[in-house]
Amino acid sequence: MSAARLENNFCLPIISGTCLNVEEALQRHLRAFRYAEVWLDYVKDRTPGFAARLATRYPNRLIMVFRRRNLAKPTMSASERRTIIRSLARKKALVDIDITFQARDLAWIAANQIPIKKIVSYHNFAGTPSDTALALLVSKIKTHKPHIIKIATLCSSKRDALRLLELLLDLRASNNRAIVLGMGRDGVITRVFGSLWGNEITFAPLTSSARSAPGQIPIAKLDSIYRALR
Repeated sequence: MSAARLENNFCLPIISGTCLNVEEALQRHLRAFRYAEVWLDYVKDRTPGFAARLATRYPNRLIMVFRRRNLAKPTMSASERRTIIRSLARKKALVDIDITFQARDLAWIAANQIPIKKIVSYHNFAGTPSDTALALLVSKIKTHKPHIIKIATLCSSKRDALRLLELLLDLRASNNRAIVLGMGRDGVITRVFGSLWGNEITFAPLTSSARSAPGQIPIAKLDSIYRALR
């Protein structure tokens, strides 16, 4: 395992069709990554206790995601999703919940005081909002008392990427744990400098085809970039 991978908190996205696929990926690759992100809605044979068992087996190493790529409609029912969320109460795992797409789940978690470690996130696959709108989004996210604040937007220009990096620096300066990422070609630079400048987690698939979002850089290329920067 390289020092770069440990220092930069690389995360492996796992989008697999079966429980066995997920477990095999964790056993095979987790030694090379600080985290793994398990996309539960893609696991066809999932059971209500599957996520909790993984969290117990790999404490402080997993992020549970209930979305689908590009915010496509999930197959999982609200009832099943909330059963799984309850099973993760007090587990040493992070749960990524989108403040817009999963607003009802966030309200339900708050109303029922479910003790989970939340990444409260905002995803925008159409563009990057204005600085004022981003500040309002961050304030709204903070009302949910997140473990980590996550902002991921499509960059339509290089200036969008620079604005996102400035947002990350502002969040870090105010002692917030954060992940701020730009998607798309113009957002790629945020994947590199975001990691160097304080992003809690850097998402790094094994290959380009295994990306969970546009703009993610495969692990081998990231390793090469960090080695060159050193």
